[in-house]
Amino acid sequence: MATNKSASYRILSIDGGGIRGIIPLVILERLDTAMPGWRAGIAMYAGTSSGGLIALCLASGMRPRDILDLYMTKGAEVFSRSLWHEIKEIDDLIGPKFDSDLRLALCTAVLGTSLRLGDLAPDVLITAFDLDDRSQPDPSKRFWKAKIFHNMQTVDSKDTDVGEYAYRVAMRTSAGPTYFSSYDGFVDGGVFANNPSMCALAQTQDPRLAQPIQFESVRMLSIGTGFYPFHLRADESWGLAQWAPHFVHMLMDGVNEVADFQVKTMLTEKCYCRIRPWLEREVPLDAASQAGALRAIGTQIDIDSASAFIRTW
Repeated sequence: MATNKSASYRILSIDGGGIRGIIPLVILERLDTAMPGWRAGIAMYAGTSSGGLIALCLASGMRPRDILDLYMTKGAEVFSRSLWHEIKEIDDLIGPKFDSDLRLALCTAVLGTSLRLGDLAPDVLITAFDLDDRSQPDPSKRFWKAKIFHNMQTVDSKDTDVGEYAYRVAMRTSAGPTYFSSYDGFVDGGVFANNPSMCALAQTQDPRLAQPIQFESVRMLSIGTGFYPFHLRADESWGLAQWAPHFVHMLMDGVNEVADFQVKTMLTEKCYCRIRPWLEREVPLDAASQAGALRAIGTQIDIDSASAFIRTW
């Protein structure tokens, strides 16, 4: 874990977004080219879902270019469906859209099976949602709740997740409901923090930390996975069947914007920068066939403001 904090505590936060994780990876590759070595000063990698996998890979030492290559070559496999799976799940009505085996193969291929969060040099923060708090011995008091995995040193060893295997955390944060089955009793952290920036900021101020982090020292670069302008008629009077297809948009866009507002207000633009890629058309989270288009989008995003921010953070 990171023990030597520089004058600034720098955070790189990456949103969730399935295959759209290609966009922040291209942006990061471009920043690496423009400013070689800039990521050496990052104290924490934070991520949700696809962004969580990227954060863990970056913290383990992988380059954005290498992770991008995996997304481009393996994305179609992760978001693929066998004929048997389609028959078994009856067109997604009684089971997840995709099998998790190929996703597990990808997570273990990049993170191994023995790497623990405590083995990572920078701090990491990964969101997930615990469906059943099994640590509570009284079943009548158990409830589902948000879970923040991190490897930061705390006064009490019970308040950190240094012993968790990185690949299992990656599987938990990316277990998107309806897309994949739950993993270890967890589902995608995007259900409450698709943009993990506020979670990351709050974690730096946790009083349980063994090494307090001064709020004034925090700097953050937050990268989204693409925003498509979506709206509904204001006078809709729908039931569950009509609302269901729109819940994912509402969850992602709503929490993304709230987190951005909160962090921007607290840190101010001097200490915070967000890249919010604009999409000309809707790109589903599982649209692996559009990987090339997503890569092209990433190359067109203006990174000048991010570059200027990094030079002074």
